[in-house]
Amino acid sequence: ASQRYEEKIRKKGNNGRGMPLFLPNFLFLLLISCIIISFVGSFAFSFSTRMSSSAAQLHILKLPENPFEKYKEDEEYQWLRYRWYLVAEEEEEEDAVNDTSSSTTKKKIQPGDVVCFPILNTGAGEFECLRFVDTKRRPDGKWLLLDGSGDIEMPGFPQSIVEMVGGKQNVRDKYKKALDDMLEHCSSCTMEDILGGDDDEFWQDPPMDTTTEYHETGEWTIPYQIDNEEH
Repeated sequence: ASQRYEEKIRKKGNNGRGMPLFLPNFLFLLLISCIIISFVGSFAFSFSTRMSSSAAQLHILKLPENPFEKYKEDEEYQWLRYRWYLVAEEEEEEDAVNDTSSSTTKKKIQPGDVVCFPILNTGAGEFECLRFVDTKRRPDGKWLLLDGSGDIEMPGFPQSIVEMVGGKQNVRDKYKKALDDMLEHCSSCTMEDILGGDDDEFWQDPPMDTTTEYHETGEWTIPYQIDNEEH
């Protein structure tokens, strides 16, 4: 009797008068897929929110050599378009901390961090020294540094950095403190000082830099060294 009942059910599924036996399995898999997609989307949104809400760290660092002396024959300043790679030794990273309160503390390098090389400042503009840590670390452990000098009088935020924080509306929360600290260290001023006492308009529509073109072969590997000297 049990076998005849199962045969009857199977025939009903095959001739359209009942639910096919595979359909419950399909619906179950569909439900699981929706749950997974929802979880992944929620995680991605949460990660993006954390990246945009946490203030960027500022690293004030030395260059291994004075580029104006090393490349003094380069009258077109091609070395500025080299790929600059920042690297910290493993033992240095183990001792480092995450810290946005000090510019002279050894800190772990994080995606999107602000890097300042005071030696690059010539007096032409306050942002000659500005670089951003790339959004992803390279497989060899190095971090590509993105040029943030803009027109040197105002910073330029690379598109990948703006996308990382979730859009221009989040750039202020991420970078205002780091840039103000950098300016205070290098020029004894803030963004508000540069902009006549009000930087709201700047942060509402921060300038982006989409024009960076790298030198075909030039590279520069830069060890993590804090710069405590006066320039």
